[in-house]
Amino acid sequence: MIEISLMFSGGVDSTVAALHLAETHDRVHLLTFANGYGHYGFGRTKRRADELMARAPGRFVYHFESTRALFETIALKTLADDYARFGSGFVWCLGCKLAMHVASVRYDRAHGLSRHTDGSNADTSEMVEQSLISLSLVAHFYEDHGVAFGPTDYDLSRDEKRAFLKGSGLRMGLPLRDRYLGIQPSCIPGELYYLPYLLLKRPPRHPERVVAGYILSKRPLMDRLARGEEA
Repeated sequence: MIEISLMFSGGVDSTVAALHLAETHDRVHLLTFANGYGHYGFGRTKRRADELMARAPGRFVYHFESTRALFETIALKTLADDYARFGSGFVWCLGCKLAMHVASVRYDRAHGLSRHTDGSNADTSEMVEQSLISLSLVAHFYEDHGVAFGPTDYDLSRDEKRAFLKGSGLRMGLPLRDRYLGIQPSCIPGELYYLPYLLLKRPPRHPERVVAGYILSKRPLMDRLARGEEA
């Protein structure tokens, strides 16, 4: 049986990824994580997962997990120092995503899965966790723990994804600019951080060397946590 895990929010990108993966895999594990800090609306994701599981019985497995402890260990305990060192509010969002990647590796190893992916998209690369430098370094983290990682449909445009999702007959949510509300969780800190971009199209600055420096500074801790060792 060919299986893969997918970091899943229920939004446009991860839903399209799930549908495409189901065409080439016997089972897709939909992984949803909550960091416990201003992160809400996970009933929306469960509803989307239920739609997919009803659409293709046996092809999808849904897993929900709290990453609060991982997020606190990786990001919150050193948040002030990291902000001073790297000079950007991205440390909250990227720290949150790194905790999710650690949880994904743990899940994959526990379930004998050798491949993981997410809904990262080139059209939303202004988000620090979806930038090429972040994805490249994260791929090395997965590889070092025996899991192959690579975004699905990264170069497929948002317009193409929207058209595909509309054609699937699944709910689209309430449109707001290039986003759809009501189909995935919300994150208050993340929304505040990216608000200038959403309203004014002013992308935040994420210099590659700074982003790389942050991720690499967390790698030893991530490795220990992925192996189930004490931080």
